[in-house]
Amino acid sequence: MVASDEADVDLRSATTFAHAFREATDQRGLSLERITYHLRRRGHDLSTATLSYWRTGRSVPQRSTSIAALGALEEILGVERGSLASLVPPRPTRLTGDGRNLVQAERFIKRAEVISQLMSELGLNWDMGMEYLSVHDHMRIRRDGTLEGHLVTALMRATREGVDRLPTWYGHDDPGAYPFISAENNCRIGQVVESKDLPLVVAELLLPRPMNVGEVVHIQYTNGAGGQTEPFLDWSRGTVGTVRESYLEVEFDPQAIPVKAEEFVEIGQDRRTTPLPVIDHTLRRYRRDFGPGVWGLAWEWSPGTLAPIRNRP
Repeated sequence: MVASDEADVDLRSATTFAHAFREATDQRGLSLERITYHLRRRGHDLSTATLSYWRTGRSVPQRSTSIAALGALEEILGVERGSLASLVPPRPTRLTGDGRNLVQAERFIKRAEVISQLMSELGLNWDMGMEYLSVHDHMRIRRDGTLEGHLVTALMRATREGVDRLPTWYGHDDPGAYPFISAENNCRIGQVVESKDLPLVVAELLLPRPMNVGEVVHIQYTNGAGGQTEPFLDWSRGTVGTVRESYLEVEFDPQAIPVKAEEFVEIGQDRRTTPLPVIDHTLRRYRRDFGPGVWGLAWEWSPGTLAPIRNRP
């Protein structure tokens, strides 16, 4: 039996993730094999060995796929929403010279939970039967440092018969922003749901027709955000699988070129950064066979470089 919508396992006395997970599994009476089964039915492919490590405290959820599964795990175990996720310790953070935090684990955990919840409202999950073969992210940054637009071009292959839709989401770090997603080529926007707590939107991308296994499709869509009040300082793409080719391009206004930039890669708890030369008004990076993990760019402007931010709808 799986948990109902109402939480009936009390974890208030738990002080660590392992303690809470043990308490919940013991009180619920579910084996790790059974929990794995229910997680897979919800689109989260975690091994029994991984759950065993969590239960004994040998490891804690850190990968994006693990973080994304916590909401479903809480539901299966019948515990209060967020009671397990709140006990995951933040990953070590790295600060730039001005103290800006490039990795905020607590924010990422909350965002992954919200994405999972919103996807479930649309009848979607993390694995809908489409894999990325290549993805090209092209961002344009305005003179005031805000995001003008983000065009995503992806080549995808069906791994499941009859798949005709997939989820996409876009979140913004600016608390005043309201993100949106629009279709550009070879796809349509279906259902859309917005988070009530975060500047984040999840949308259903409808493909031209049901796909056969092994069939490929080329799609384009745009991410954007209105109401921005802060400069756009970094961007990253997370993947739960391996993407054969990833190309990242950030185009700045010629009058607002960053003074420094870096590339960062996160795989599990390991984070590595590489300084990048700023040669012209565009940063370009290419990676092959990347994932699972997080890959992105961060940049800084000299004081006084950016124009004042204007209110935009």
